[in-house]
Amino acid sequence: MRKCDRLIYFATLLTATGFSMSLSGCNRAESPVKTSRTVDNTPTVRLVAAERTTIERTTTQPATIHAYHQAKIHAKVAGYLSELNVDIGQTVKKGDVLGVISVPELQISYERKQAEIRSLEARQQSAAAGVNLAQADVQAAQAHQSQAAAEVAQTDAQLNADTSEFNRVTQLVEQKAVAGRLLDEARQQLEASTSAKAAVQAALQSTVAAVTVAREKAAVAEAAVKAAAAQTDVVRKELEELATMMQYAILKAPFKGVVTQRHVDPGDLVRNIQDASEPSREPLFEIAQVDQVRLRIAIPEMEAPLTRVGNAVSLTLRSLPDREFEGKISRMSRRLDESTRTMHVEVDMDNNEGLLIPGMYGEATVTLQQTPDALMIAATAVQFDKTGNSSVYVVEDGAVRIVPVRTGHDDGRQIQILSGIDETAKITAGRIGRFKDGQKVRVEGS
Repeated sequence: MRKCDRLIYFATLLTATGFSMSLSGCNRAESPVKTSRTVDNTPTVRLVAAERTTIERTTTQPATIHAYHQAKIHAKVAGYLSELNVDIGQTVKKGDVLGVISVPELQISYERKQAEIRSLEARQQSAAAGVNLAQADVQAAQAHQSQAAAEVAQTDAQLNADTSEFNRVTQLVEQKAVAGRLLDEARQQLEASTSAKAAVQAALQSTVAAVTVAREKAAVAEAAVKAAAAQTDVVRKELEELATMMQYAILKAPFKGVVTQRHVDPGDLVRNIQDASEPSREPLFEIAQVDQVRLRIAIPEMEAPLTRVGNAVSLTLRSLPDREFEGKISRMSRRLDESTRTMHVEVDMDNNEGLLIPGMYGEATVTLQQTPDALMIAATAVQFDKTGNSSVYVVEDGAVRIVPVRTGHDDGRQIQILSGIDETAKITAGRIGRFKDGQKVRVEGS
């Protein structure tokens, strides 16, 4: 080392310790000596704010759109399609006629049953007339019975009188107050009265029997009326059945909707679905109600316990990227599918614009839980130890203080703080595990 260089070196050391020295005779003496400053090693930290907000726990799942109601129209009677009134894409109202099946054999059977009913009604009327006649016979027999009873009473009175006369004459004859021939006359009269009473009693018994017979005939006539009425009712029911079957020949829309499928043409042979073979079981029409649709979502097992009827749902569709459709859960199955471990839920959505087409596929975001006034901080500001305990760095009076906190909801970006700090705390961002309690720091920007 040259002499001049050694002098500069020692001068620098002396300057660092507070002494000064002039370097004469050295060609570097014209350059002033620079003094160094004390280095500040206090770390600088950036603060993050704790904010009060509403936490929404959501789940986003695939979803498909289905018709609110969908019906497959089959035929219940066999025949030929005589009328076709609709085609695919056509809007129909409830009760609109889609088509008519010609079934002439049903019409003939219907008319035959009508004629049979008329015949049975005439028979019923005849039986009712027989009842009236039988009741008249009963009344006549009862009148004859009353007359016979009166004659019996009359003969009884005559017999009593003749008996008294016979007894009186017998006493007189015994007293020889009258001739004996008067007793013979009295006896003959008594015998005549006795015979007359026997005759009228026989007649009375005959009239009683006649009343009984007339009543039995009336009962038979009444039974005939009931039988005719019952048979008429049976045929009427058969007629109603035929009328119902004839109504099945008129294919009607079960609700307001759109014809989505048509598999029949005029003149086609239509088979009864109950009798048709498997290839012939294809529906004649398919109707879908699309002014309101069902959004069907499969909720995973982890979110199923939080799912409730009324939870808000937001739907996005790839086919309509600029639109978002809102709704609420209308119903849910309340069970998990064993193969997928998901729970089926449905959302009723209005489709007045007709944008939602059954079969569309999209994503539905379901709001499962809402926690208002939750304290949230950045996830990078929370540190966890090996046991799972959490804490944050809080700056107070220029120093770091490690504050234990209890955490809640964690969405990966922010963590809910349940206790330990409030929104006024000055929390450092990052630096997880780098500070000690009480370490001095400088806040960025201060």
